[in-house]
Amino acid sequence: MATELAGMLKALRTQRTQTKKELRKLDKAITVLRDLSSNSMPARRGKRRMSASARRKIAAAQRKRWAKFHQQRA
Repeated sequence: MATELAGMLKALRTQRTQTKKELRKLDKAITVLRDLSSNSMPARRGKRRMSASARRKIAAAQRKRWAKFHQQRA
């Protein structure tokens, strides 16, 4: 039984070593892909703010849609 346990421990250690190597490879691949994607897309900074005139235009268009909707229901 002791030899079986020793064999199982050795097999588990070998598997752990292989898994660690695979994880390192995956980490490298993830890093490369992250670097590629961050270089190709510009980073957004801050919030996008709408001008007051743009907000007024959007509000007017929405009021117009609501008015049309309410006319059709009446």
